[in-house]
Amino acid sequence: MQINQKQTNIFLIIGVIAAIIIIGMLFYLGAQKTGKQEKPVGEKKMPSVATQKLIETDATDPSHVSNIKYIQSALERYYNDKRQYPKQLEELVPYYLTILPKYSSSRNYFYAHYPAEKPQKYHIGVLLGGRNEASPAAFRSDSDLDSAKAGYINGFNGMDPVFDLEGGK
Repeated sequence: MQINQKQTNIFLIIGVIAAIIIIGMLFYLGAQKTGKQEKPVGEKKMPSVATQKLIETDATDPSHVSNIKYIQSALERYYNDKRQYPKQLEELVPYYLTILPKYSSSRNYFYAHYPAEKPQKYHIGVLLGGRNEASPAAFRSDSDLDSAKAGYINGFNGMDPVFDLEGGK
């Protein structure tokens, strides 16, 4: 029996397809052994317990802590120039801060000062997601001052879960 060119091409195509199938099966079985099997398209992978806990906390907490420290450095520069702290954070813009960061679209960070005229002390803070787990290192280093009881203008309670810093001369 003689094989012609057309039959040779068919056998070649069948051989290539069989090789692709065998290689694919080997990759599939290898991935199954190591646990690296790809999830089917559209199937959602459930997050781990640790990831779920992070999702439940406010993901913006680290940026809030950074913003408070950023504002605090502007407050100190303001004091160095004017020998008093501002009565409102808005006084820091545009010379000490390019823009005033906000806690949310409708709320500013907490800010209190003492005394009413020519403030020499300040207290600044932010509510961190309402959960102490959000940034435990931050809560170990904050002030926990209750500036309302201390007689500050616009005073607030800085106990956790409020991250707060104070300063003054």
